[in-house]
Amino acid sequence: MKAILAFLLALLLPVPLAAQHESEWTVVTLARDGSWGVGTSEYYGPALASALRKCNAMSKEQSDCGAEVTAVRQGWTLGILCGDHRVLVAATDLATAILDAEARQAFLRDLYGDGLAGCSRIVTVDPDGFATPGRKKSLGAVKADPGR
Repeated sequence: MKAILAFLLALLLPVPLAAQHESEWTVVTLARDGSWGVGTSEYYGPALASALRKCNAMSKEQSDCGAEVTAVRQGWTLGILCGDHRVLVAATDLATAILDAEARQAFLRDLYGDGLAGCSRIVTVDPDGFATPGRKKSLGAVKADPGR
């Protein structure tokens, strides 16, 4: 009888769940010169600071790193340049990010017509914060370390 009572109590009492780590922020910045930076952190501020440092380190001269940034938790980010026009989008799934980027590029084509330079993807960042450079800067995949 005691065993049955203990079993029923165990079913009725709330069981503490393991602490779940809240997903990290992934912040991406893209400069007009093609420099970019990715930062990840539990908090937005350190992720932004890391992305800015990395972008400035990649730039050969004074750049506009930080003029445009995206921030997302567990999502994809695409960084595209059309001449010196940036298309920087973030979404929780890749399909949405691609559609958003295509819509932005279509808007730029409507706005600038033949004056718009060809577009090329500069960086793709996955939900884990791994950045894959586009063809322009083929450096391989790198993990965005917080604080570096």
